[in-house]
Amino acid sequence: MKRQRVLITGAAGRIGSLLAQHWRGRYELVLTDKLTPATAAPGSYIECNLSDQDSVRPILDNIDTVIHLAADPRPNAGWQSLLPNNIVATHNVLEAAADAGCHRVILASSINAVAGYPADVQVTTAMPVAPANLYGATKAFGEAMGRYYADQRNLSVLCLRLGAVVAPNDARIAPGHPLLDSMLTTADLLKLYDACLASEHVRFGIFHGISENRFKRLDISDTRSVLRFEPCDDAFVLTGMVGPDRPDHLYENH
Repeated sequence: MKRQRVLITGAAGRIGSLLAQHWRGRYELVLTDKLTPATAAPGSYIECNLSDQDSVRPILDNIDTVIHLAADPRPNAGWQSLLPNNIVATHNVLEAAADAGCHRVILASSINAVAGYPADVQVTTAMPVAPANLYGATKAFGEAMGRYYADQRNLSVLCLRLGAVVAPNDARIAPGHPLLDSMLTTADLLKLYDACLASEHVRFGIFHGISENRFKRLDISDTRSVLRFEPCDDAFVLTGMVGPDRPDHLYENH
């Protein structure tokens, strides 16, 4: 059976590196970034500036699924960086994927697309976008572009609104940290992307990506029901201060 051919953009970044390691040997991987990392094996990376449309199309040949992670990830990034790296690059990837006949693009959106809601409001995917910064606005625009390419160009597009991605030893996993309700552990991140690649029937969807936290900033009902995503971690429990015999009031000001 032919292995699925998967392109990861922004593959030298933290999430891209995790996915490349996780999927090595399972899929035929094509890795791209603006610069080839010093530790990369010869020939394993394709250097590509995604804001240059002519450079993007050739790397999409014979690709089944695109994992689009490349972006300026800074919540305080300025427009001069966000425009080429988050808007133009995402458009170029979607356009090239549609032209090349790719099956699916999985876009990395962000909780920042809806971070403008009050902290005590649990956000569902049915609620309008509410970015709290320009970075979040570019991610909301990416979701809209994904819908266009799904409806008008016959491309399957899944948009993942990722929470705060944390490794098990992340210092932010601490009692009272304001991001506990938005955290997505690296283990659950990998499960989420595995679920996306296993879902063949989705034409378009926006899905929230956070762990099984006791309190959830984002509702993950759609992610469970459509993608069959079952997270295993709870950031509040990982602090060591909450468990079956620990009272919830320790986190009443989360």
